[in-house]
Amino acid sequence: MNEVGNWILEEFTPCELPKEVAAGFAQVMAHITGVNYTPVLYAATQIVAGKNHMIICECIPVVLNPVRSLAAVYLYQALPVEGGEFRLLSVEPIKIGM
Repeated sequence: MNEVGNWILEEFTPCELPKEVAAGFAQVMAHITGVNYTPVLYAATQIVAGKNHMIICECIPVVLNPVRSLAAVYLYQALPVEGGEFRLLSVEPIKIGM
């Protein structure tokens, strides 16, 4: 690939998610096929009727010669009285460049 004019992602170190969030992330992402998501930044939380979690992930497609990218993964965690289960809200690609 020609690097002139193209954005090249840096190498990322996986981040350590809070224990409960890490378990929920692993449970939810186990159902996703075709792309491996590695958390690199535990970015934000939002209190709602439960809690939303925003995790920035490095995405590597499971193909020959994969092209790495970044995505914001949004998880919802139900209230403890509702079981505290996690579910995937969305995966939004992060556009690099203009």
